[in-house]
Amino acid sequence: MRNLTGVPTFSALLIFTCITLGQPDIDNLVHSLDQLYRSDNSYTEMTMHIVTPHWERTLTMKAWSEGTDRTFIRILSPAREAGMATLRMGTEMWNYLPNTGSTVRVPPSMMAGSWMGSDITNNDIVKEVTYEADYTFEYTSDTSFTGTPQDGIIYLKLVPKASAAVVWSSIICAVRIDDSLPLWQHFFDQHGELIKTVTFSDNRELGGRTIPTVMEVVPANKEGHSTTITWSNAEFDQGVDEDIFSLSNLQSGGTD
Repeated sequence: MRNLTGVPTFSALLIFTCITLGQPDIDNLVHSLDQLYRSDNSYTEMTMHIVTPHWERTLTMKAWSEGTDRTFIRILSPAREAGMATLRMGTEMWNYLPNTGSTVRVPPSMMAGSWMGSDITNNDIVKEVTYEADYTFEYTSDTSFTGTPQDGIIYLKLVPKASAAVVWSSIICAVRIDDSLPLWQHFFDQHGELIKTVTFSDNRELGGRTIPTVMEVVPANKEGHSTTITWSNAEFDQGVDEDIFSLSNLQSGGTD
């Protein structure tokens, strides 16, 4: 129906408001979120602190990546897990267990499963799914998902495509406008119920870029559970030895 009064329509006002708020191009923003902890290639050092009502432990790790297709992770400590490793090349993923000297292929059906007993999935740890390729996305102002809007913050709604190997139906992401760094992500199921919350903090420069160096994952349906990853070192686009991404390196059990 045409607007005959000369008064701007609600849609026009919404578009005007988005422009005046200085929202960045959404494709560029989603790309920057995808590339936050990786690039053409990367090397990182981190700890993963896992908490449950019955136990907790801290793993130290090194990780290498090349694009979105290849990832290698080696656990350095504690002694019980030292030498365990994960390798992904394309659509294939393997775990190496030094205690038994065995290499186990992770089937696609297990990509949404827990990695090392944490609240991080196999898919999260190797970054097989990307927002750009596997999600549709838009800005949102739905306060039932975002909560009370905050100045300087924009909110994205990401919906996985049918082919994406994830168990949630949408993600709401809060991002700072001034530097495009994320503050939090809420993951929802098909009924609109919260599955987990991921928060980002302690923004620091590592490897020539500013990133949140602390990421905490808290599942909504597991009281007393959390997983916190802390990055202590990172290098981006410095080159990676091709031999890193190999089954022989996976099975070496060394600390590289």
